[in-house]
Formats: sequence, C-alpha cells, structure tokens
Amino acid sequence: MDLITLKGTPAEIGHQHGELLQGQVRRVWDFYSKTLFNGQLAQLEEYGYRFLEVIRTFRSDYATEIIALAEGAGLASWQIAALNARTEILHNLTDIDVGECTAMYFPGTRTLGQNWDWMQELEPLVVAMQIERADGHQILQMTEPGIIGKIGLNSNGIGACLNMIRGGARADAVPVHIMLRAILDADSIDGALNILGDAHGTCSNILMADDDGSVVDLELAERSSTTVDYAGEPPLHTNHYLSYLQEDADVSKHESFPNSTARFTRARVLIQQLDSGAGIEELQSILKDTEDSTYPICRDYRPSSGHLVGTVASVLMDLPRRALHVTRGNPGQNPYTRFSL
Repeated sequence: MDLITLKGTPAEIGHQHGELLQGQVRRVWDFYSKTLFNGQLAQLEEYGYRFLEVIRTFRSDYATEIIALAEGAGLASWQIAALNARTEILHNLTDIDVGECTAMYFPGTRTLGQNWDWMQELEPLVVAMQIERADGHQILQMTEPGIIGKIGLNSNGIGACLNMIRGGARADAVPVHIMLRAILDADSIDGALNILGDAHGTCSNILMADDDGSVVDLELAERSSTTVDYAGEPPLHTNHYLSYLQEDADVSKHESFPNSTARFTRARVLIQQLDSGAGIEELQSILKDTEDSTYPICRDYRPSSGHLVGTVASVLMDLPRRALHVTRGNPGQNPYTRFSL
C-alpha cells in the first residue's frame, strides 16, 4: 500500500488530496452514489449541501478543506460533503443492515486496532494518508479517498477507531467521519472531548486512546451519548451497544446483532487469555481469527444486504511508536504494511 502525503493549510491539504487521488475519489463517489444510493442525486445534493453547512458550523477549516478537495478532484463541493457524511446518509436513504468492524485497545502496550468490514468494491481504493498541518501537527490514517477523517493516529499519540451501529442518524448531526478527524487533530483526549462537546446524532461507537494509557469509548445515538465502563477489562467493541444507550431503537432486532455479539464474545475470550504485555502480534492474531465460521472476526466476502461484505482492511496502531500497520484486504490473506510518523 502506498502512502499519500498532504501538507500545508486546509485549502492546500484538500486540493492535494483531490488532485493526487482524483481517480480514486471519483470511484468512491460512483460507488456510493450509484451502487448504494441508487443514483438518488437530488436527495444526495440536498444532503451534501446540508452537511457542508453543518461541517462549516462545527469546524470551518474542514469545510475549506472539503471545498478544495472537490476542486482538486473535479467534483462539486456537495459531492465531497456527502462522501464525508456517507454514514449519516446511509442511515437515512437505505435499509442496509451490515455487521461491521471489531475494535480493541490493549492498555499495557498502548496498542489500538480494528478490522474494517465493509463492501468489496472499496478494497482496491483503501489508502494510507499522512497529513501535516502548517503548525507541524501530523496525522496518519487509513481512509477512503475523498473522506478527510477515519481510522488512525496523530503525532500526540492519540488514536481512534470507529464502529457503525444500526439504528439511525439525524440529518443535522456532525458526521462521524468529521468527528474522527477532529479527534486526530486534537492535542489530547480531553481536548478531543472538549472539541466534540455533546456530540451525538449518528448511531455509532468511537474508541479513542493514547500512548499514556488513557482510553474513552464513546457510544453515540441520535439524541444522546455515553461512555462505556469496562471495569478494568481491555476495551473491546463491535456493532451493538454495550451501555443502555438504545433510546427507542432496539438494535437486537437488527440482522447484524447476532453477528456483532458473536464477534464480541469470541474476541473477549481471546483477550482474556492474554497478559498485560500483549501488543501488535497478539492484536494481529485476534483480528485474523476465523474460529467462528458463521460470524468470524476476520471475514471473507459474503452476501449481505445485497452486497458482498467482508474485511476490507485491518489497522493496528502502536501509539508510543506512532506507527500504523494496515492491510489492503483480509489480514489472513494479505500482509500488513507499516507506516510511522
């Protein structure tokens, strides 16, 4: 996997992103707009402009970056804004019910990581990206071309993972991928939480941790949010709520619920067998696990909601060393490539 490096002001970073990855950004747009959203361009344009204003209100520099990215890729600003709000739009425009992602953190070695389970079409488009702001702050992340924030770490030793939870999303919510970028732009976890404020609006989970051993698992719903108390166990999350933050959405009725609970149970058993020195190798081993043939942690592509869904990428983060290990495709079949700040 190649590393794309972006540097400078928000406008410069955005334009470089769009120009260097123009073909890939357009392919990601085509996949979401045509394959998942069935060419509903009028609705996508409405959502795109709406979310662009939400993003501008939250962080005007991100709106600047998105507009410049669109110019570099030769697309409209609403198209790139819609890509960055693709999770929220998925909740509102489709009934796709996919169990996605297994994330965990080992406090003893400050090791964070996850499998990103999604649709097969995205595998060849996964990109490793390094961002260096004008003030020297750096981000290293795995993302989809056109999306400015995803799974990664920063030069302050903070990392973030994402799990989608079925349930819903508000059309005025700060998109979760924008929230991830804000975490990666922060100087500390406390600083990230201050930036996010009372963040909620999209059913999802963000697991953030740092190289000092601090960790916050933030579960989000449409009208509320809470943090998960792991009572001393290493944090682990899949795609269902661990707190009582279900509001009026009973996620146990979703097709993805038995998938999510099976992966959680298997990963928890494997984690409980480890000692406090468990790190990258042990995390790799868990994320490659296929013991449960029906709902494996590491998934081959299988039909789900009319699409082929499996492990598109696997991401491991050695936070003290500021190192990102990432695969394109299933980690049981593809090697990890190491990048570091």
